[in-house]
Amino acid sequence: MTERAFPPAAETVPLYGAPVIGPDETVTSIAAALTGSVLAPAGRLWWLAVAGTLVPILVWTGLRSAAPAVFGPAAAAWWIGLAAGCLLISGLLLLAGVAWRCGIGRLTQTAALLCAGLAALHPVPVHPVSLGALLLASLGLWAAALLPDLAVLRDAAGPDRRRARLYRALSAGWCGSALQWLAWERACRGFGLLGILAAVAVLIDLALAAALRTDRHDTLLPVALLVEAVLSGAGLIAALAMTLRRGRGLDGLITGRHLDILGRLLLAFGLAALYCHVTEIVTALLYGDAAERARLTRRLLGDEAPAFWILMLAGLLPTQLFWIPAIRRSALALGLIGALVAVGLGADHVLATRIGATGAALADLLTAGIATLGSAGLFVLGLLLLFRLVPPVGIAETRQLALAENAQAAPRVPETAPDARPGPFAVQPLAQPPGQPPGLIAIFASEAGLAEAARGLSGPRAPRLDAFGPVPMPEAAAALHREERSLNRLALFGAFLGFAAFLAIRIAGLAGDMPDGPASVAALLARPLSWPTTWSTAWPTPWPAAWPLSWAMAAVPALSAAAAGGVLGLAVALLSVVRAGRAGRLPPSALAGHFVLTIEPSGAPFIPAALARRLNALPADAGRPLALYGLAAGEPQR
Repeated sequence: MTERAFPPAAETVPLYGAPVIGPDETVTSIAAALTGSVLAPAGRLWWLAVAGTLVPILVWTGLRSAAPAVFGPAAAAWWIGLAAGCLLISGLLLLAGVAWRCGIGRLTQTAALLCAGLAALHPVPVHPVSLGALLLASLGLWAAALLPDLAVLRDAAGPDRRRARLYRALSAGWCGSALQWLAWERACRGFGLLGILAAVAVLIDLALAAALRTDRHDTLLPVALLVEAVLSGAGLIAALAMTLRRGRGLDGLITGRHLDILGRLLLAFGLAALYCHVTEIVTALLYGDAAERARLTRRLLGDEAPAFWILMLAGLLPTQLFWIPAIRRSALALGLIGALVAVGLGADHVLATRIGATGAALADLLTAGIATLGSAGLFVLGLLLLFRLVPPVGIAETRQLALAENAQAAPRVPETAPDARPGPFAVQPLAQPPGQPPGLIAIFASEAGLAEAARGLSGPRAPRLDAFGPVPMPEAAAALHREERSLNRLALFGAFLGFAAFLAIRIAGLAGDMPDGPASVAALLARPLSWPTTWSTAWPTPWPAAWPLSWAMAAVPALSAAAAGGVLGLAVALLSVVRAGRAGRLPPSALAGHFVLTIEPSGAPFIPAALARRLNALPADAGRPLALYGLAAGEPQR
């Protein structure tokens, strides 16, 4: 059974008649629009935006060196929540195979990567392994999803030698073979799953740190942090999608359907977050003791009231406006409310990271705001720079969606092909490097036609076949009997090594800190869980060297270490498969973006004319190529 990333067009039900991709989008137009937005010279507006980010960055840098206490754990927790939320959204949509994710997938992955990096610039309230796993998983998913797009940029940046060399190095030899596409799809799903594990682990770690540092010990706190992380991530993506849609003119790729779905997502998770907070309030009123009711009073009317009401009025209640369809489908309203929600939810991290039971919550809120203002400038600057190097929307995934939705989206044979205009039955000459054996290159209108041709040429004395295309080709990979199982094995092996390495280092560190060495580890494990009594104005490290190896404190970072190891193992496996996918003859760069079948000798007598007759005898809609090229010595390939 073959795997498909998207359902066929017949199974797609439009939402209120709004298409998930513009009806005029094709494989060629998508590549031209997205590569053009990257390779075109930067305009005046881009330079003004870059200059505008420098002011808050300079202020943030000065305050960071002058008053380190300002940059407390609330800002780090806010960035961690945004990164975890974006990573959860991206991973869940990827694993579910949701077609419309293409318009926002690259935005979500880039935001997760930048937010995780910015969290590392603050004193983090979680275990370093948890934050490292979050950053590594975000980087792995972002880089893996980008591989095919880098190859498209490599081919489009031919006249620009510097960029061509850069994209040639970054694309790691990607040529779009069936084996590479098969490994790419599985690797992206693997990175998505590991990203979900890393995001959940870091949010649980954040909840444990908040419970140890404050008086918030309710079991609903991890669930509330997870729901709010997804809500803040969705708000950030809504604001970025609206800005990108207007700024880059990508209405055909980020459509009204994306806006409506993002609005529904904000509405659903806004309701869930409201439920968590209302449940906490009702539980404290009905069943809470004196301490819980005192904390509730502080939150509603006392020193914590500013942060709490900012959370409610800016972070949660505005999402209920999306019950109104006109607001939900308005790009401006979605962007503004999404940005307000993403910022407003930072107030809950102020409540969750305060020292002690009392204190100046308003001062904490102001210092957290100052801490995040400059780092927000860094976030915008990172987006501007990255989207000058890579497409803001995934080319490969959007091409696949266009082929499933638009009948006219298939790539066409170029009007002026190398050496000759192609015809449907004639074998045209095509240059190849000197000394290469003879062969054929066939061009098809679709993956299905290529797969039928591959099956038609199969047999005991069949020539060597390979398939290349602009999108994943599971049907062609099955016809060519391509299989890839090393990714899962290496990912599991890496996860096991990461888990074992964390436990080994942890036990060795604990044993070294004990006076009796390893003999004291058992007693250490049985020690009751307690928090250090010495506090500082900044967030102290929650994982000192002599911390007890209790299951609660060990399970979460161990899970993060396993996710980090899995990411590294999966990355090694993907790169090895990509390198292996370049074996054999490659089609010329002039045929990039087309469905291409290469035919080479495999030991049996190779008669190009006989193979051409077999291909041309196939039905026009079931395996007959649009063009056939005979390979002869000449100019080198790419």
